[in-house]
Amino acid sequence: MSSYKVFIYACFDYNPDTISNLVSKTITTIPLTNPIKGKIVIKPNLVMAHPQVATESYTRSEVVEGIIRTILKNGTAVDRIDIVEKSGLGITTTTAFRHAGYRKLQRRYGVGLVAMEESPQVRLGLDNGKIHKSIRVARAIADRDFLIFAPKLKTNVLSNAYSGALKLNIGSIDSKERMYHHNMDLHKKMIDVLEVSNPDLIVGDGIRFAFGGNQMTQHGMDLGVLIISNNAVAYDMVCAKLLNLDPFKIDHIKEASDRGYGPGSFDDIEIAGDLPIETVQQKTAGLDYGYYPVDQFKCNFNTISGTPYCTGGCQGIFLDWLHMVKDRKLKTLDRFPKLTALVGKVTGKIEDKTVLLIGDCVQASTDDHAKSIVCIKGCPPTHKSIAGI
Repeated sequence: MSSYKVFIYACFDYNPDTISNLVSKTITTIPLTNPIKGKIVIKPNLVMAHPQVATESYTRSEVVEGIIRTILKNGTAVDRIDIVEKSGLGITTTTAFRHAGYRKLQRRYGVGLVAMEESPQVRLGLDNGKIHKSIRVARAIADRDFLIFAPKLKTNVLSNAYSGALKLNIGSIDSKERMYHHNMDLHKKMIDVLEVSNPDLIVGDGIRFAFGGNQMTQHGMDLGVLIISNNAVAYDMVCAKLLNLDPFKIDHIKEASDRGYGPGSFDDIEIAGDLPIETVQQKTAGLDYGYYPVDQFKCNFNTISGTPYCTGGCQGIFLDWLHMVKDRKLKTLDRFPKLTALVGKVTGKIEDKTVLLIGDCVQASTDDHAKSIVCIKGCPPTHKSIAGI
């Protein structure tokens, strides 16, 4: 029998009792490396939560409430439960907690809400890091006895169209380290972090599935799935399959598998639960995940993309920003000025009235001839700096 198990359950509404019952049933049969006791940390996905512009991109509070109820019912000698997160740039984690309804969990169950940027941090050395030799994490994560990831099932153009348990780890480190090597090395740094924050249990929110746009502002659909596993790599492999994606064409999943953090083959995973993979695949078949070369995004910009293509860096960030504009104000795309936008290492002579240079690589490589040249620096640039053009 495989030590890697993934449970796929039909779960059509955000009912904490239903979620708790499914998690409780699962942990009686799934092999856990550590007991549910002591200092317990729950890490959800709260990259962005807002009642108007970001309604689908975060882990719903009802899922976390179901997890809390499971801990209180099944845990032994539980000292404390902390919900630890670092939101995306542009919104504080405290604000994300409020918008996502997590404050009621604090009042109802006495759990801690730990915003990493406002809480004590510690620097931990890494023995096998490829990008990071050490990282700063919240002290609560470093001192925990049991770690639960609660990722949101969604797509992300910065990570080969998929965001799940492994991608959630980016929110374990502070903002400066988060953007360090956020380029073609993104998949490597993501798995570096796994060395100090490898979850004991993963409970994934696929009741609503967010897809097709910017990682923070994209829209969603009812999918009716709760996914539970004891291994982050196995969880992500199965979720990729649910979305009709090849897990070994997703860089960070392959990187984690190659480093020995999980199964080396999909055949090494035992699938359980009450919902066949094929049933979910029928729902996600044919959906547009928005993951394509940035020069194929249709707008007034004549975008020229250089090589190599940097999915986690300049090209990916620019594509992600364009999707954000489309998600929030579709008509804004029609008001974009007609110009040439260059991203990545572009060679050759470029002529236009206005040329937009996005990222450090293109500014060092291209030959531009224009009345106006606008430079957006960074490796990668931020959404905010692009929006300021």
